[in-house]
Amino acid sequence: MTHDQLLAFLAVADAGAFTAAALTLHKSQPAVSKLVRNLEDELGLELFERGSYRATLSDAGRLFRERAAAVIEQVEALKSFARELAGDVEPIVRLAVEAVTPLGSLMTILRAVGARFPTVRIELATERLAGAAAALQDERADLVIATRLGVSSARIESAYLQAVRVVPVARRDHPLATCSAPIPPALLRTHAQIVLRDSAQGSDSPSLNVLAGGLRWSVTDVTAKKDIILAGMGWGGLPEHVAERELATGELVVLEVPEFEVDRMELFVMRRRDRPHGVVASALWDELKRWAAAAPANAGSGPRRAQARGRRASTRAHGSRRKQR
Repeated sequence: MTHDQLLAFLAVADAGAFTAAALTLHKSQPAVSKLVRNLEDELGLELFERGSYRATLSDAGRLFRERAAAVIEQVEALKSFARELAGDVEPIVRLAVEAVTPLGSLMTILRAVGARFPTVRIELATERLAGAAAALQDERADLVIATRLGVSSARIESAYLQAVRVVPVARRDHPLATCSAPIPPALLRTHAQIVLRDSAQGSDSPSLNVLAGGLRWSVTDVTAKKDIILAGMGWGGLPEHVAERELATGELVVLEVPEFEVDRMELFVMRRRDRPHGVVASALWDELKRWAAAAPANAGSGPRRAQARGRRASTRAHGSRRKQR
């Protein structure tokens, strides 16, 4: 049994005639007939009923067709995989995202890219604050979705993606939730502020919205931060989309904290300027930029308004040494 025999058989089965199948395969009609006859001889089966004008599949031929189609599909997939390994399509793409990134739309994009390049493995890592920029700098990521904290613009190409609003919250029965607003800084410092620990290495890593001199708990992911706040064990800033349900039900309440300097985080998709980019990484880059361009009002704010607010917040943040969220 050969690949050509199976292709000829399937072409005849699809076209319903040997002549039409020959045109599809760019072969002569006798050559196609011989391939199918040799296949039948090898199998000991009559795959077509020769009594009619059209090439009609026999009962055995209909069953064999299903298996033959599956075999050809697998062979073509294997050929495609070999071409990718031998060509410019990279086997792995590494994407690092800031912990506050909404993942719904991102999953849609990754699904689409994965469907185009089914043999490529996508590695998704979550970073915090300057961690994503560090992953890009250290070549642990091909693309990142993050703020520009810790980013050297000379070496990084970036495109605005969306803005994420960050709100200071506490459980509804927390002492801070029941006191008058705005909350005095001295009172805030007596209650634990739950903050995300920067995943970048180094003591000079930038941070956002932390009260200097206050009681503080550090966590490494947004889910843990939210759970601790929901348990009434502290207060802190959460992405609005993460706290949306609990704010709507009243489980969490928004605090008025004048010292909370950055209320909106701008997210960008970024990649290195000084490194070549593979086919899949480039496709992912294009899809992310296309999504951002098609959804200018995502995260409740258009890009121009979000960027303007983010720039104002970023200016305030970079002017302060009390910057963690």
